Amino acid sequence: MEKTKEKLIEAATNLGEGIGLNRAVCQIYALLYLSDHPLSPTEIGKILGMSKGNVSINLRTLEQWDAVKKIWRKGYSRALYTANENIEEIVLNKLKTGIEKRLKYIKPIISLAKENPSHSDENFSEKINQIEKLLSKIEFFLGNFETIKSLITK
Repeated sequence: MEKTKEKLIEAATNLGEGIGLNRAVCQIYALLYLSDHPLSPTEIGKILGMSKGNVSINLRTLEQWDAVKKIWRKGYSRALYTANENIEEIVLNKLKTGIEKRLKYIKPIISLAKENPSHSDENFSEKINQIEKLLSKIEFFLGNFETIKSLITK
């Protein structure tokens, strides 16, 4: 693989890791995005130095995100993969999913803290109220996500 592609894949991987994505997922997506033709899992593994199992697991993850597509070609016994080139859509949808997942985790904890305060400290209660206000704003953002997405992807 040429040096420029290697550097772009590494940069995309670092960016993805910075927002909490799996390193292998980022590498595979970046490789497929930069590739001018579909690649097999075997080719992906050889280029990136990954095991077939690791490639397979992470391709399934990318398929769930609609970030890659399977392509069947005559003469090939296995599927080839190509990247969905709509990066904005993929990143924004993944961001939304990640926020929703974290909200589902924290909301019950905040409710529990409000119902059974372990601290009679007024400062603690105020902090919980501030967190609730933030969560409310995040939920408002998520409720209007499609509108916001349409504005920023024009």
